[in-house]
Amino acid sequence: MKLLGPKTIRRLKTERGSILVTGIIMLSFLSLYGAAMMSRMIVDANSSARKVNASKAYYIAEAGIQWGRKYLVANSNDISLGPINFASGTLTVAIIRETIKLNAPNNNQQVYRILSTAVLGETSRRIEELRYRGGGLEKQFLLYREDIEGEF
Repeated sequence: MKLLGPKTIRRLKTERGSILVTGIIMLSFLSLYGAAMMSRMIVDANSSARKVNASKAYYIAEAGIQWGRKYLVANSNDISLGPINFASGTLTVAIIRETIKLNAPNNNQQVYRILSTAVLGETSRRIEELRYRGGGLEKQFLLYREDIEGEF
């Protein structure tokens, strides 16, 4: 059983250059496909780097909140800490004492707003907590918490 008959061989001899054109078209297609895959790989790598920076910024901002909570255990003053520079970014923590007027007469409550802002390259994260201290110095109650990613 022959794979190529005499007619097929004759036709291939008369169609000189068609394999070259087909090869160039195939190489062009493969080159475009390779360029598209490389572009996608670069976009995915940048996206992954942004996600990693966003996670790092969140944990750094969370560390600032933890520091603020620890500070409030022994102190009741307003304070601003930072910016603290570290390897690839900054952390700023602010504790602001505010007075909330309740419905009852002469019943004002002191609350503490903890603002923690972490900036890591182009990524920024801010966490804000509002805390009430009652029932002794070490008992704090969370009234409000917000986590903001991006520009503020």
